[in-house]
Amino acid sequence: MGREISLLFGASNSLAKWLNADLPRLPTLEGKQAGVNVLKSDSTTMCWQIHIIDNQYKSYEKTIIVCEANSRFIFFIPVTTRLTLNELTNLLTMEWQAMLAETLESYQLIPRSEIARLLSQLSDGTFNVEWVKNTDLSINGHISDAGLWVEHILREQGASELSAQQATELAIYLNTSVKRITNKETKRKEKVIPVEILLAYCQRQVLGDGAITNCNRP
Repeated sequence: MGREISLLFGASNSLAKWLNADLPRLPTLEGKQAGVNVLKSDSTTMCWQIHIIDNQYKSYEKTIIVCEANSRFIFFIPVTTRLTLNELTNLLTMEWQAMLAETLESYQLIPRSEIARLLSQLSDGTFNVEWVKNTDLSINGHISDAGLWVEHILREQGASELSAQQATELAIYLNTSVKRITNKETKRKEKVIPVEILLAYCQRQVLGDGAITNCNRP
């Protein structure tokens, strides 16, 4: 029997509106702005910030951008029709694992046999999903940068939406590139490679190591 893992999906205002979903907000400390809580993944909850952009002004073709809170590991879901909350939930639960596997295989950080073992152990777990309407401003800049990459590729290719291959290739490139992030514990700037951070997190999850920071719920 695998471990229970909670997935906290923080939807931006734009995504919540597109989903036509009335989502709760995280509790807010007195004097703090509502809906902009800091998200941090921990030993029981994996936090993701999720946004949606128009590929062109008010176009049917859109791109959902998904970013893990600690590592800034990112992936893209091109959409042309509106999804239900349940449909997107199921898609996200599968896609983050698939994108991790694709990135690890491309990056060659660990052997394929270890990638397969890790995914098997993750899939043995039970994922409990919670949605909130929230925008972590510390993650939002990375999502905005990723959106600019999407716009650049579409403009260069003269395309209206990312193909599955383009979405995968862009995610792999960003997830294996050095990122400058602010450590949410030390408040210091650090250089990280997203796939390495997410791999370490997932390995601790399947090993049951709780030595990870807490998801911020005031």
